[in-house]
Amino acid sequence: MVRRILRLSLFALAILPSAAASAANINVVWTSEVGNFAPLWVTKEAKIFEKHGNNVQLIFIQGASSAAMALINGDTHVGMFSPQVVIEGTQRGLDFAMFGRLGNTIENVIYGKKGIKSIKEVKRLAVSRFGSNADFIARFLLQREGLRPDTDVAMLQFGNQANRIAAVETNNADACILTAPMTLQARKLGMGVLIDGSKLGIPYSSLMFVARRAYLAKSRTDMINFTKAMIEGVHYYKANHEFSLKVLAKYMKVQDREILEENFRAYDFPLKPYPTKEYFDLPMQEVGKRDPKVLKENPDRFVDMSFVKELDDSGFIDKLTRDYKVK
Repeated sequence: MVRRILRLSLFALAILPSAAASAANINVVWTSEVGNFAPLWVTKEAKIFEKHGNNVQLIFIQGASSAAMALINGDTHVGMFSPQVVIEGTQRGLDFAMFGRLGNTIENVIYGKKGIKSIKEVKRLAVSRFGSNADFIARFLLQREGLRPDTDVAMLQFGNQANRIAAVETNNADACILTAPMTLQARKLGMGVLIDGSKLGIPYSSLMFVARRAYLAKSRTDMINFTKAMIEGVHYYKANHEFSLKVLAKYMKVQDREILEENFRAYDFPLKPYPTKEYFDLPMQEVGKRDPKVLKENPDRFVDMSFVKELDDSGFIDKLTRDYKVK
């Protein structure tokens, strides 16, 4: 009996290294030090990826174009990208697919300089760069108010949000488009809200989980585990306020409590992150203006709903929601 127990113990020790070695190594690219990436950061810092069997390395690459190229080249396996990247890439023959999301509605706010009371008074609007998410949403919000971008309102490229605020402060622009937490700075400078996209309730996700279809098919178990971790990460983020603020401080390089709280309040994240058409319909319409063929595409061409659906059908997500007591 003793010998048998010893043999079993030695066998257990022998398989431990191979079990650890079986954990998948996944490189995930993110592109900006803004708060809508918070669940990704929290999932990493709380070691939830490891809990679900993956070793995940977060790789920062500024700019969606460069980040998408890393995905195409195989240097990274998953990207957190806007839907436009997938829609335009798919039209160019790339095998991208959205398999989850990190947003529910438009999050952007347009602030005007002191004295401007209406968006109709704006003649120059500061965005990041043409083709960016900020540019796309700014154009959509202007058009919604009956204004023509580039005709009624000049669209000016000023880069990051700090530069956009500075452009308004130095009278090089009449207004700028921002997201939290830079919204707090704009208010402190006396800028007024002209359009608050976050209060319009328009379905949209500026960040999707994106991978190549070939990788999703080849690594399905690993990507189910990745999706599990991200979904639990959202629950963990919502349930652990102080931990989440510390993670935000680390990745955003901000220590000001007021700024961190502004960020925490501003973003809502789905517990069941299905990447359904309603969350990428706006960019489909925008890309369709340049490429009308997009409007005839079956939306299923751009997504793979099966990862979230499998976890939803299994009861995994509902159990998390009960255990974490979030909504």
